[in-house]
Amino acid sequence: MHRLTRDFVSEERRSFPYKLGEVVASALTGFVVGVIAASMVWLLAIHYINAFILE
Repeated sequence: MHRLTRDFVSEERRSFPYKLGEVVASALTGFVVGVIAASMVWLLAIHYINAFILE
């Protein structure tokens, strides 16, 4: 189980007073990166639809 959680939670170099602070910081970073990546995929999909399908 610990190995599975390491795939979704990054190792933070900063020290936090509580373990929950470390998990929240890691999860927030992953969420922001996910939003950016998903936005790029949607923008490419919209561009493809406008350029090739709706000519």
